[in-house]
Amino acid sequence: MRLLIFLYLLTCWIGTSSAFAETLYVKKSGTKMTSEPSGKSSTVALLNKDTAVESLGVSGKFIEVKSGSNKGWVFKFKLTNKAPQNSDEGGVLEGLLGKQEVSAAEASSSSSIRGLSPISEKHARDTGISEADILAVKQMEGVKASPAEVTQFLEVRKLGEFAN
Repeated sequence: MRLLIFLYLLTCWIGTSSAFAETLYVKKSGTKMTSEPSGKSSTVALLNKDTAVESLGVSGKFIEVKSGSNKGWVFKFKLTNKAPQNSDEGGVLEGLLGKQEVSAAEASSSSSIRGLSPISEKHARDTGISEADILAVKQMEGVKASPAEVTQFLEVRKLGEFAN
């Protein structure tokens, strides 16, 4: 009986203790903290990039967090457990001299996101891709979506924080 009481008290203490809370960091400025674990819930606050939040619980794809006096829910993929790096670390000269390493996968994917690089464009021409198709890719590069348009797209398509 004493063991059961001890386990019950321990469970209650763990459930209310912040000793096991994890500090997480916001990945992008403008991240919504909502009143409920849903993308459609009212916004409690907009969090800035690198803001530290204390995790309080989890519900599906949302993490309950506390930031200052605000408490609410954030879509879990908008948070990271990696603390932001000091931008002055490594010094200005190191940044100017290009001593940061980039993997081949990152380099190739970042250039493909921006459209055709001069090398890719030459390759496209050399392999018979039509000028119309090359021009179409260049025109797509100019298309921009506002944060509100992206949010609306995610909500209509039931993606990301709006997925069920």
